[in-house]
Amino acid sequence: MMMMVGTDRQTVLQKADEIASLIASSEEAEAFWQARAKMERHREAQTLFDALKKKTNAMLVLGERQGAGSEKYERVRLEVQQIEERLAEIPVAMQYKSAQAELNAMLQEVTLVLLARLKERLPVEPGPRSCGSGGSCSTGGCGGSCGTN
Repeated sequence: MMMMVGTDRQTVLQKADEIASLIASSEEAEAFWQARAKMERHREAQTLFDALKKKTNAMLVLGERQGAGSEKYERVRLEVQQIEERLAEIPVAMQYKSAQAELNAMLQEVTLVLLARLKERLPVEPGPRSCGSGGSCSTGGCGGSCGTN
């Protein structure tokens, strides 16, 4: 691996832009946008995804405030589960979820490669990871950076 000596910040940012362009034009990104377009035309799936986001956020708040074992938390958790089951019956929703998970996985891989390469030369520690684990986040339900936008 060739070491860059005296590379300025602008050059590094330019390379980051190049990587971003490669990702944006990847097969995974194309599949995501196609699946998203199909989802946007499916009203029931859209309604369910919106409900899932709201219920998941409510469940997280209840978990923090009242604990995961509270009656309200359990009721909302069951509602989330029911919405997820209904979404699983809609092929376009599952295509979207799969495409989003593939794109998220690629982004995680790129991040991990960068961290691994930097760790060889710099004292780098990964930050907290709240997305990309395949949980409700992959449905856009976590309200975090991996949403449906």
